[in-house]
Order: sequence, then C-alpha cells, then structure tokens
Amino acid sequence: MTRSTTRVARHAATYAMGSVIGGITRAVLLPVIARTLAPAEYGVLNLLLSTVNLLHLVFELGLVTALIKFHNETDDLQERHRLRSVVFLFLPLLDVAMAVPLILGREFLSQALFGTPVHAALCAIAVMIAFSAAQFQLFLAHLRADDRSSEFVLFMVMKGAVSLGVTLWLVFALDLGLKGFLLGNLAGPAAVGLIALPFWLLRSGVDLSGAAARARGLLRFGIPLVPAALGLWALGHLDVWLLRVFADLQAVGVYGFGSEICLPIGLLLTSIYLAWPSFAFSRAREPGGPEDIARTFRHLFVVLTGGALAVAMLRREALAVIGTAEYAPSAAVIPVLALATVVYGAAQAFTSGLQIAGDTRRLPLLVLVAVLLNAGLNALLIPSYREVGAAWATVATNVAYSVLALRE
Repeated sequence: MTRSTTRVARHAATYAMGSVIGGITRAVLLPVIARTLAPAEYGVLNLLLSTVNLLHLVFELGLVTALIKFHNETDDLQERHRLRSVVFLFLPLLDVAMAVPLILGREFLSQALFGTPVHAALCAIAVMIAFSAAQFQLFLAHLRADDRSSEFVLFMVMKGAVSLGVTLWLVFALDLGLKGFLLGNLAGPAAVGLIALPFWLLRSGVDLSGAAARARGLLRFGIPLVPAALGLWALGHLDVWLLRVFADLQAVGVYGFGSEICLPIGLLLTSIYLAWPSFAFSRAREPGGPEDIARTFRHLFVVLTGGALAVAMLRREALAVIGTAEYAPSAAVIPVLALATVVYGAAQAFTSGLQIAGDTRRLPLLVLVAVLLNAGLNALLIPSYREVGAAWATVATNVAYSVLALRE
C-alpha cells in the first residue's frame, strides 16, 4: 500500500467512524420503523427524506467543495480564515432567502410530491431539516479542509446522539409517528450546526476584507457544481418519486427499506468520499500526482466492492433481525442496490478529475444525460417490475455515467 493510500485510508477510517456513529441513528431506528410504520407510511417518510437531500444541495450552493478546494490552493493562514468568514456568514443568509418561500408554499410542495396537500406540515419540516443540514455540512467542510477528522467524528457523534434521543422520545413518549421521525432528523443538525458556526465566528473573529471578490470566486466555482449535484441526486433519488408515480407508496417503502439495509456500503462510500477531495486536490499539484491518485482509487475500490458483496450475501439474515414480514420483499432489491452503490462510487472518483482541473462546467451535461437515461429506464421498468425495476434502472444509469465520466 502506498503512502498516499495510507493517508487517505487513515482519514477515511476516521471519517468512517464518524459516519458509522452518525449512522447509528438510522441503524437503531430501522427496526423501530419496521415495527411502527407500514411500508406505505415509510414510503412517505422516505420520499420526504429524499426531498431533504435535494433541498440540502440547493442550500449548499457547492460551497462545501469550493471551500475545500480554495483552502488547499493557498498556504496563507489569514487567507484561509477570510475564506471561512465569507462562507460562514454568506451562505446562511442566502439559505434563509430560499427557505422562507418554500415553507410558505408547503402545500404546493406536498402536492408535487404526493399528489395531495395533506402532507404540507411535514414538507415544511423537511425544508427546515435541509436548511440546518446545509449549515452543519458547511462547518464539517471547515474541519475536512484541515483534515481534522477526529473533530469531525466528535461533531457527528453529537449530531447522532441528539437525533436519536429526540426521535425515540417523540415517537415513543409522544406518539408523533411520522412527524416524530422528521423532527428527530431536524434536531441533530440544528442543535449542532446552528451552534457551532456562531461559536467559531465569535471565537475566531470575522475578517471580511476582500469579501466580495472571494464570494464571487467561491460561487463561480461552486454554483456550476449545483446542477451536477442535483443531477446526482436525481440518479440516487428520482426513482423514489417515480415509484410513487408509476407504482405506489408501498413500493417506495419496500425499496427504501432495502436501501437502508445497504447502509454499511453507503457509510463506507461516504467515509472514502469525505477524505478524497482534500487528498485529490492537494496531491494533484505534486509530481506523479495523477498516477498516485489512480492507484489509490483502485485500492479503495476493492474495499468498497468487498463491502457490497458482504451486504448482498447477508441480506436475508439482516432482514430477519431488523425487518418484519411486510418488508420481506426488500430482499430482492438489496443485491442490485449494493451493485449500484459501488458503480456510483467509481463515478464520483472519476468526476473529481474535472473538479481538480476547475472545469466544473462540463459536469452538468454529463449528469443530464445520465438523468434522462435514468428517468426513461424507470418509466419503462417500474410499471412491470416495481421496486426491482427501479433498482436495475439505477445500476444501468450509474454504469453509463461512470463510462461518460471516465472518458472525460
């Protein structure tokens, strides 16, 4: 194993610890969901959480990746502080301006998602979750840029503990059902992210000299990432909405439960992805950097593939322990979704080359092609094969996207 691989693996292992601890909330709640929500009810929750992921990307504005990139392009500590001052003050104000109209239009949002305005209150909570999550991820980006993976773990632990405790209290003590699960998701990032950012600003001070020029530079890099990120969201979550349209919420719930069983692969992929940008951006400037990046990717891809195989082979045992008879059909989608996750991980690594080159304007076109293919395949396969058809549509789309990204 090379020194670079060891470096990424070390930080990835630490990030994995944070992701695993943060993901404990989801893991612990999965059997609770199986025993308190019918698949159709879980379908509502799953579709709302997919919407949270979508809005999170909009609120983030690509500034998480932009902060890490610009941080690694300078060794001037004062310049790095100024970058954080701009981002930590600028993004929340923009996000408030976007969140308020969405909350006011919550009935229209519910109509678009579910074909009925009955879930308007839940949609408003989803908007607030996305807003809080964006601020939380922005603070984590500040830690990731410095490779402060241990502190990353600490904040993930705090977020997971708050979310888990609040969710269990709301669901069992107050019997709030779906609303309790959503408010629990809100409590974690809101309690940590909305406290950590102001605390950093008060402790470190604010330096806004040249702020306008820095903001323009950050947005010039970050905003072109948003359409691509939205497209990647569509690759991973559009099938959930299309399942509701072409099948029903029952299929959404079964599909979502199978996806949650694949959580270990997702956590592994997330831990690698969190360590990857800082490594790739810094190593690309050094002699032999591209070859080293490619070699490191191969090593990590083998690990990711092994994790996917383990989940696929143990799926029935996992369902027997975690799920109920209503969720047994999830066994058919788990191996397919595990494969889709591995291929998606490869695509993410391939597109980092465009980010390193600063040529992010080409990403939206690649993603658009993949999204259109994904929508077409889902429309073709879901009516006949329901959740299994959606899973295979995701695999085919991720393969096509990986090939396109590699060619670029």
